[in-house]
Amino acid sequence: MRPLDTSTGVPLYLQVAQMLKEDIAAGQFGEGDAVPSLRVASAELRVNLHTVGKAYSLLEREGVLSRKRGGPYRVASVPDAASDLLLNDVEALLDRGAALGVSPEAVVELVADAAGQRVRRKA
Repeated sequence: MRPLDTSTGVPLYLQVAQMLKEDIAAGQFGEGDAVPSLRVASAELRVNLHTVGKAYSLLEREGVLSRKRGGPYRVASVPDAASDLLLNDVEALLDRGAALGVSPEAVVELVADAAGQRVRRKA
C-alpha cells in the first residue's frame, strides 16, 4: 500500500478508501478477493486500526466491499469501484470548470474532443 499524505487535509480514512478503490479498479484485487485485514493494512499504512476500519465500513456501505460475519472483507464489485473513481473525477472536473466560468456543456465538449484525439492517435 502506498503512503498516505497528511498534508492534504483529506481525512486519512477517506484516503485509505480512495487508495483501495484505485487498487481494485487497477485490477490488484478482483471480485471476491480478500483485501488486507484491518491489522495488516493499519500496520502497512502506519495508521490507527479504527481509521482503516472506518474506510472499510464506508466501502462496504458503498457496495465496493462485503463481509460475512467473522470473515475477511472481500471485493464485492469491481465495476462499482471504477465507476465511483471516475464519477469523483468527473465531479471534480465539473467543479473546476465552474470555478473557471466554463459551463458543464463546454466541459463535456472538451472531454469528448480529447477522447476523440486519443482514439485517433491510437489508430
